Amino acid sequence: MTKVLINQYSAVPDRTSRKQNEQEKFQRGTVLFPLQYYLNNTVDPKYDLPVHWHTEFELLHVISGTYNVFVKDRNIRLAKDDLCFIPGKILHGDAGDKGQALYESLVFDIELVRQHGYLPNDFISAVVSGNVILHDFLPHDNEELSVLAQKLFETVKNSAEGYELEASGYLLIFLGELKRQHLYIEKKIIPTNKRRQSEQLDAVLNLIRKKYAEELTLEQMADAAGLSPKYFCRVFREATERSPVEYLNWFRINRSCTMLRETREKLSVIASACGFNDFSYFIKMFKRYKGMTPLKYRNFEAG
Repeated sequence: MTKVLINQYSAVPDRTSRKQNEQEKFQRGTVLFPLQYYLNNTVDPKYDLPVHWHTEFELLHVISGTYNVFVKDRNIRLAKDDLCFIPGKILHGDAGDKGQALYESLVFDIELVRQHGYLPNDFISAVVSGNVILHDFLPHDNEELSVLAQKLFETVKNSAEGYELEASGYLLIFLGELKRQHLYIEKKIIPTNKRRQSEQLDAVLNLIRKKYAEELTLEQMADAAGLSPKYFCRVFREATERSPVEYLNWFRINRSCTMLRETREKLSVIASACGFNDFSYFIKMFKRYKGMTPLKYRNFEAG
């Protein structure tokens, strides 16, 4: 069964503090399935949800009562069965008068539903980049979304065999329904320089997808973007929040995870197949991005 976390916050910071000091940094769910279910009762003396932010997305559902939540720059009043959808990196938490409510939430890594290189990823990438701003308040009278949310929450709570696949599917369908109903605002005017940067980054990401198993240098990636290495690093970090080398290592580690799950190849063979000629460096990078050794990851998956 999914572990239910209740009243996970206990201290309320000053809302005027710097945003980076309000970021949460801990594992949601598991490395293999980064999604966590929370159940919260605002009348519980131990309950508090300080204004904070995290890179994961969050979906709130009010089970009973009324909950007032602060999102970005305003308070939203949520009644029974209302939903609130919060993308990553958005400040949110209890409003000054939070109300009395029992509500549940799912906090998940958007990588669960991204389909890199395929059409559905365009919309999700636009949401992540801020070019598409989703409606955060989704009222209970939106029958399609309410039904999907109910199925999603029940699937996660029941945690039957294969629930991870079902939950990921419901999340993707939920996003598709938001798009179908046009429950978002699109930034239609994209400056020429931003469009050009997007094309340059696409060229580099395609290069990494095709050549990650080979030796790739910073100069080669910068050349694919048509930029000097120094300027390329700045542009790439602004877009991805990672340096080009960090992104390459992250991509290679994710590919190694696939091999660890799907093959019984030796770790040294997997490291080499994923572009790591130095085995000790592979171990170091794996622990950095996955929080465990490759062997522990494989055993965790097998168990």
